Amino acid sequence: MTEINQLMEEKIAAIISWVLHPMLIPTYALLLIFSQDAFFVMILPGKLKLILTGLIVANTLLLPLIFIWMMRKRGIITSYQMPHRAERTFPFVTTALFYFATWIMMNNLGLPGVYYLFVLGGAILIAVAMIINLFWKISIHMVGMGGLTGGFIGLNYQMLINSGPLILILIFLSGLVGFARLKQNTHDEAQVYVGFMVGIAVMSGITVLL
Repeated sequence: MTEINQLMEEKIAAIISWVLHPMLIPTYALLLIFSQDAFFVMILPGKLKLILTGLIVANTLLLPLIFIWMMRKRGIITSYQMPHRAERTFPFVTTALFYFATWIMMNNLGLPGVYYLFVLGGAILIAVAMIINLFWKISIHMVGMGGLTGGFIGLNYQMLINSGPLILILIFLSGLVGFARLKQNTHDEAQVYVGFMVGIAVMSGITVLL
């Protein structure tokens, strides 16, 4: 029974890691913003929401995935999990460039400032994680969850939205991701906790300052 439970926990951990993968965070962030009862959501026409969603999905998910797939095929990375610290630098640089390109493209859409937040913040977070990764392996999963949580903490602080219950849910989901990364032996506790705190600190700071 213990062995079965162990296998089940490992399977659940793998599912959590994929469902809450860092590359999905910008898409989740946008959908969560769209779910808020706020003026900056209501003023956007449906067509513009579709354009923005397509832009986010294409530039922060699909294109980075294609490039990472190409890196895997060429042997630049050993696996999609990128377990070795040294092989993470090039994927980080590529993904950050896609985020910055998305932010520039969004500037042409004339959107309220809040929509630039998670893309610009995501690019900055990736850059910070990349610098840390040069010296120490940090959990990018937890950086992503911390960034998502920190972004809504900042929006709540700025009184742009009332997101108290959502923040609690995100903290709970972050705990699940932390469990998953520890269960899969991809990170130790320090790498998980520091990743989450870096994400919260950077993104909430950006939100408050913008």
